[in-house]
Amino acid sequence: MTEFREVGSADQWDELIEAHGGHPLQAWGWGELKERTGSWRARRVVAERDGAFLAACQVLVRKLPWPFGHIAYAPRGPVTDDPARLGEAADAIAAWCRDHARAVSLKIDPAVTSEEARLGSAWRPSEKILIPNTAVLDLTPDEDQILASLHSKKARQYIRKAGRSGVAVRPARREDLPQIMAIYHDTAEADGFFIHTDEFYETAFDACTDVNQVFVAEHEGDVLAFLWNVTTRGGTAFELWGGVTDEGKRLRANYLLKWEAIRAARERGARLYDLNGLLNDGISKFKMLFVSEPTDWMGTFDRPLSPLYHVWEASLKLYRKLFK
Repeated sequence: MTEFREVGSADQWDELIEAHGGHPLQAWGWGELKERTGSWRARRVVAERDGAFLAACQVLVRKLPWPFGHIAYAPRGPVTDDPARLGEAADAIAAWCRDHARAVSLKIDPAVTSEEARLGSAWRPSEKILIPNTAVLDLTPDEDQILASLHSKKARQYIRKAGRSGVAVRPARREDLPQIMAIYHDTAEADGFFIHTDEFYETAFDACTDVNQVFVAEHEGDVLAFLWNVTTRGGTAFELWGGVTDEGKRLRANYLLKWEAIRAARERGARLYDLNGLLNDGISKFKMLFVSEPTDWMGTFDRPLSPLYHVWEASLKLYRKLFK
């Protein structure tokens, strides 16, 4: 028999997520960010089967136009102790979403491979939100072993070169945000990718204090690069956003910055460092200097929970076609 309970305490939820090796996008702060900056509501549920832990899941719920109810999305969830039980856990959370959130569907994109886990036939591949093709470092060896394991000899050389050139890495402060955002705007324009408003990142700095690990690299008082990660103890360090100036590239500040972020994630107790997304661009080539091979997570899946699901999907496709 499966029983459910919702958790309403930030401390209790984060302790639970970290005790079971959960992803930082399942932490309280990430749900708080999505509530403050959009139309999502975060609900946090634990599933127990026969009195034992089965899964925990932070589900983001958004209201749809009548009569569809809601859609539900569990970024990098649900959290389980055993990837082999992911299908069982996902089915349980889907049932909760149907019965307690009036969801027309549940979308998930767990950070596990297809070899580690399987989903039942009711789940269908879906349009991705998070990129499944990524680069991942194992943080369980000691620092010297991790450094020696970096795929590129050049990366190790540039890490040391940046330090010798006087580049220093430190945790970011809130007063660094204007410089961080100036770098990010320039990086986004140069590489052609979308970023949110500055207010979004200010909110993220405040809302995600439970998982934030934000760093800047500086030289002679000038900020040259930043890297914004979210990290859970016993779980994953996940790169979200980063950027570097031309001077930072010249001094190889981004190499030392990434290495110090890796070290900090390991010190916090993360077991994996996910460089988050490979897109066959210059940023992805830089990421691949740190790992020997890419990792493919299983991808994004939807579980229809209502007879109206297919009507909603058709309506959404028509809307995108007409207003793209």
